[in-house]
Amino acid sequence: MNKTSLALALGVAFPWLAAPVLAQTVPSSTPSLPVTTVLAPATQPVQRAGSLATGTDANALDTPFSATSVPAELIRDQGGTTLQDALRNVPGAQADTGFNGSHTQFFILRGAVTDSGTGSNRVLRDGVRLSNYPYVPAFVQSVDVLRGPGAAIGVRSEPGGTVNIVTRQPQMANFGSVLLGAGSHGAFETSVDLNRVLSQDNELAARVTATRSDNSEWRHVRDRLDGIKFGIAKSDGDRYHLRAGVEATNQTYQPDYGIPALNGRPVAVPRDRQLSEPFGDSTTSNRIVDLHGDVALTRSTRLALDLTHLEASSTSIKNLINGNPLPGQPTGTWARVSSWEPGTDRRIDSATASLTSNHQWSGLQHRLYLGVDYYKETLNQPTLSVPASTSPSINVFYPVYGRVTAPVSAALLPRSLTTENLESTAISLQDQVDFGAWSLVAGTRFTQQKFLYGTAGTQPVDESRWSPKLALLRRLSDTGTVYANVSTGTSPNQVSSSSNQSLPSRRSAQAELGWKAAWNQGNLVSDVAIYRLNQTNMIAADQSTPLNNFDFTVTGSARSQGLEASLTGTLTERIDLAASYAYTDAKYENNPVYGGMTVPNVARHTLSLWGRYAWTPEWKTGAGVYVQSRRYADEANTTTLPGYARFDLVQSWTKKLDNGQSIELQVALRNLFDKEYFVSSHLHVNRWITPGQGRNVQVSGTYRF
Repeated sequence: MNKTSLALALGVAFPWLAAPVLAQTVPSSTPSLPVTTVLAPATQPVQRAGSLATGTDANALDTPFSATSVPAELIRDQGGTTLQDALRNVPGAQADTGFNGSHTQFFILRGAVTDSGTGSNRVLRDGVRLSNYPYVPAFVQSVDVLRGPGAAIGVRSEPGGTVNIVTRQPQMANFGSVLLGAGSHGAFETSVDLNRVLSQDNELAARVTATRSDNSEWRHVRDRLDGIKFGIAKSDGDRYHLRAGVEATNQTYQPDYGIPALNGRPVAVPRDRQLSEPFGDSTTSNRIVDLHGDVALTRSTRLALDLTHLEASSTSIKNLINGNPLPGQPTGTWARVSSWEPGTDRRIDSATASLTSNHQWSGLQHRLYLGVDYYKETLNQPTLSVPASTSPSINVFYPVYGRVTAPVSAALLPRSLTTENLESTAISLQDQVDFGAWSLVAGTRFTQQKFLYGTAGTQPVDESRWSPKLALLRRLSDTGTVYANVSTGTSPNQVSSSSNQSLPSRRSAQAELGWKAAWNQGNLVSDVAIYRLNQTNMIAADQSTPLNNFDFTVTGSARSQGLEASLTGTLTERIDLAASYAYTDAKYENNPVYGGMTVPNVARHTLSLWGRYAWTPEWKTGAGVYVQSRRYADEANTTTLPGYARFDLVQSWTKKLDNGQSIELQVALRNLFDKEYFVSSHLHVNRWITPGQGRNVQVSGTYRF
C-alpha cells in the first residue's frame, strides 16, 4: 500500500478508530481561545491570531510572531473582490504579476519573491498548499497571513511568509444569504450560501455555496469562474468534530500580459490597450475533496487528522510581446509569440496528523505540538511549439489587430512535456513554555523530500532539511507584550540545471523584534515589528550556458529588512479602523547578473488606511487610501514604476427585518480620482507591466436569512 492509499484509508477509518475514545472521553477543560482578526464589527473585540505560527489559536498578544487575519467581512466592507484587495490590509504584502487570470493573483511578502522559476502561486487552502488555487470570494471566511518564514507548523514555509485562504465550513445554526453584484466593464458576481442543521440534537449540519463571478473586462480580457462548495459536519460539543467537503471550480479566462516599457518607463498608451491576441480561451478546472477530524483524547490532549485531494486540468493559450523592440522597425514595435499548453494535469494529495497537549510540569505550563504530514504533487504539462508565423509583430502605439492565427493542426506541432513530481514527508515538533510573564517557543520541522521538475531526462533531487525556530515573549501588562524570534524555512526551486538536474530548495532565515498592544478595552490592537530576512540557494542564471535562459544554478542570495506596523479594530462606537504601514528594503546579494540590484515590485514605503463611520445603525460610509512609493519593474532595475495614491469610497445601507433577516446594499467607488498607476510587473522582464484600473463602480445587494 503506497502512502497516499494509506492516508485515504486512515481518513475512512478515523471515525471508527476514534469511536472507543469518544465513548470514554469527557469534554476538555481547556477553553478555546479566540482567533485574531484585522478588523471586526464593533460588537466583537479584535482578539484573533492565525495558527500558522504556533499550530494552535491564541490571543494575538501571546503570539510571538507576526500574524494577520483579514476577515471576509472586512474585504466586502472595502468593496474588495480579489486576493490583492485582501492583502492590502497586511503590512509588507505587495502585488506580483502572474498570467493565470485575475481570479489567481500573485504576491510578495517582506520583499521575498515567491517565484522560484515557474511563478506558481504559493497560497494555502485550509492549511494545504494548492498550486494556482483561485480566490473565490463566496468561499472565503478569512485570509490568514504569517509574515516571515516562521518554520510554519504543519505546512511548508515560504521565505517571505505564508498566505492561507480559510474557507467557509458548516456551522451549527440555520442561516443563508443571496448576493448579487455588478460593476463597471461587465463585472458581475452572484452567490448563494445555505447552512442548515440536519439533526434535532444540533450535532449534524451541512452547508452549500454556489457562485458565478465575472471579473471586470476593462482591459478587454474575460475571466469567468463558476464554483460550488459543499460540506457536512458532525460534532459532539468539544469532544470531537468530523467534517467532509467537496469543491469544484471551472475558470475560463484570457491571460493579460499588460504593456511594455521604453526608456525606463511604461509606454505612454491608453491604460486599457490590450496587445495580446490568444487564438483561444484558457481554462482551469479544480476538483477538491477534503476530510477533517479532531477528537479530545484526554482533558488536555487532542488528536487531529486532515486529508486533502485535488485534481486539476487546464489548457493555457497565450499570446505575448517577446524580447526587445525590433530594430529597423517603427518605434514601439515588438515581436509576438504564441504558446499552447493543452491538457495539463495536476494532482495533489496531502495528509496531516497532529497532537496538541497542555501540561503542567515543575510549575511550568507546556503547550506541546507534534505533527506529521505527507504531501505529494504531480504535474504533467505538455507544450506545443506554435510557429512564429502565426503571431505577427505589433506596434504598441498604432496596433493593428486580427492578424494572429491559430495553428492549422495541433497534431503536426512539435510537442514537449514538463513534469513535476514532489513527494515530501515532514515532522514538526514544538513546545511553548509559559512561566510567569514570559513565554518561550522552541520548535523545529524536519522535511525529507524527493523533487523533480523539468523535461524528459531531468534527474530528481533527494534532500533532507531541518527548519528550527525560537521565540521569546514578555508580557509587559495585560494589554502589551514584546517579543523576539529567529525562524527558518525552505521552499522547492522549480527549475533544473544545464545538466538536467533538479535543484535543491531555497532556504530562508529571519530575525524579528516586535511589540503588540491592545487599546480601547481590547477592541483596538497595534502591532509593530522590525526584521531582517536572508535567503540562500536562490536560482541564478547559469553563466556557462548564456544562450539558454532556462538553465539555472542555486548560487543566488538576497536580503530584505524593514519595519511593519498596523492598528486595527474599533476606535469608537461609530468608527472602525484598519491601518498598516511597511518600510521594506530588499536587494539581491550574490547573483552573477543582478547582484546588488533592488528586488522588483517591492516599494520602500507602502501605506493602507481604511476607516468606516456609522452615521446610524443603517447607514455607514467607508473611505480608504492605498499608497505605494516608486519601485523597479525588473531585476535589472532599468524601468521604474512611479509611486501613487489611490482613494476609494464605499457607502452601505442595511435594513434589519423580522426573524434575523436583513437586506444590505453597497455602492463602492474605487480609484475615486481616476489615478493612473501600475499594479505590478513581471519579476524577470520589463515588458509585462499591469496597469491599474481607472475610476470604477461596484454595486451589490445581499439578502440574509
